[in-house]
Formats: sequence, structure tokens, C-alpha cells
Amino acid sequence: MKILPVLVLVAVIPGCTSTPKQPETVTTDTSIIVSTPVSDTTSIIKHIKEVYANINKEQLTQKSFEWEADTTCEAPPMGGTLTYFYRNNELVKMLNAGGEDHGSWKEEYYFDKHQLVFIYQNNTYGGAANPDETSYQNRYYFSNNQLIKKIESDSGVQLDANAIGDLSKTIYRLKEAGNSAAISRILSCNTEE
Repeated sequence: MKILPVLVLVAVIPGCTSTPKQPETVTTDTSIIVSTPVSDTTSIIKHIKEVYANINKEQLTQKSFEWEADTTCEAPPMGGTLTYFYRNNELVKMLNAGGEDHGSWKEEYYFDKHQLVFIYQNNTYGGAANPDETSYQNRYYFSNNQLIKKIESDSGVQLDANAIGDLSKTIYRLKEAGNSAAISRILSCNTEE
């Protein structure tokens, strides 16, 4: 079960003080998209963009948890902050920012009616000498918990259907975590125990 911590590190590696490089080109990969009529997909994505814009315009209640790698599972040294954003009592966004010696991550997860609808990754990774060597920005759109579109940088991590599914499951686990210790176990050990 050490695959998910690596996935989280690779899929979630952005958030230090250095300025990440901008991706050179962005491509759209539709190879794993759920078959949805184009007109439906277009209207769903338009709705998700409206949800995104509205959430980022609103004054939302925030609750942040700082976390560090759980030492009980041989996780690499890493840490970060997970911030929950609420409209009234409904979770509408999470910001996961952190780093480790090979990179950093800044990821945003958006919810509409309690369902994950959008993931935005702005991550960097590399070697210990140059943790910002590669920078990428990925976008994943969901409807009814199914991926309907992904846009990934050519220069970064590109996730297959299984990796996106694992990332989505991790996000839902983080949504329910509620404290630094649980967040640490989820992100560094892939467990809540």
C-alpha cells in the first residue's frame, strides 16, 4: 500500500517559495473520458467553471490544518497545510499545499452539492538539488464522480484513469479527515488508522 503515498507525492507535489516554471504547452487527452454527449459535456464544464468562479469570488469560512509526515509508516519527510473552505456549513473547496525535498504541490479541489467536480494541480518536482526542475498544471473535470475531461501539461505528470481514481478517493478521504493527524496519515501513509 505504499503506492498511494508515491502517487500523492507525484500527483500533489507543489507549494514552496520558489516560482514554478510555466508549462510550455497544454494538451487535452480524451482517451479515458466517460462517454458523455458533447453537448452535455460542454454544458457540464460551463457549469463547473461557474462553480469555480463563484467559489473564488465569495467570502468563505476557512479552517486550516498543518501536517507533517507520519513517522509510523516510513514516509519521506514532507508536510503542508490543508485548508477547508465552507459556504455556510457546506464544504466547497480544499487547498492542499505542501512540499518535500523533491518538490512542492499546490492543489485545489472543488465541490458542488458535496461532489468533487474539479481538481487543479500546480505542482513542481525534480531532484533534491533542483526540486523545481519540472512544473506542471493539470485540470480534471468530474460529473457524478466520473471524469469527463482532463487537461494536462506536456511537461509534467500525466495520470491514467486508475491514478485519477486514486486521487479522487484520497480527496474524499481528506474531505472527511477533520484533523492534522488524520490528514497526515492519509497523505503520508495512505491510512486513517
